[in-house]
Amino acid sequence: MGLFSYRCAGCGSLTRTACTECAAKIAKCAPPHCSDALVALSYEGLARDVMLGFKYRNHRAVASLFVELLLARLRAVPDLGRIDVVTWVPTTRERRMARGHDQAETLARIIGRSLGVPVRKLLDRKSIGHQTGHSRAQRLSGVAFRGRSMSAPVTVLVVDDVVTTGATMRMAKQALTTAGAMRVVCIAV
Repeated sequence: MGLFSYRCAGCGSLTRTACTECAAKIAKCAPPHCSDALVALSYEGLARDVMLGFKYRNHRAVASLFVELLLARLRAVPDLGRIDVVTWVPTTRERRMARGHDQAETLARIIGRSLGVPVRKLLDRKSIGHQTGHSRAQRLSGVAFRGRSMSAPVTVLVVDDVVTTGATMRMAKQALTTAGAMRVVCIAV
């Protein structure tokens, strides 16, 4: 198939985009409830496998599948209101270098283009290290952010790849509110 193809993390078929068979199965999944963010999928089974390919095997082509699901989730929110700017929960520098991209940033940039809204880096990670492999208690206290000051009160859409305990989203929301955001909407795959 060529230079830019990869094996689908869900079924193993060779593809250049999100595997249509796996994408169709994932699209049928109902969004779970999460009190800290709008969430498109439960992080299990096929959805988890495809996300792992996106995160750890640089399968960026599936970002468009995830963005479609995130946009559908946003559209389903009654009275969402206007989003002024899109940002993301930044990963560590080490993770970005190892993976070749920050998956949350990749999603945020596509969402911003789709919504016709600017995408800005509004969060700086203050903590050192990452959350993967930590206990629930460690995750609940393991990350902190500093929000970049905003000149006017705006509604910010914060994008992340996955939500486990919700601590990261809560900390991101708090940092953005402290930095001057009028409203913060959190969303994750």
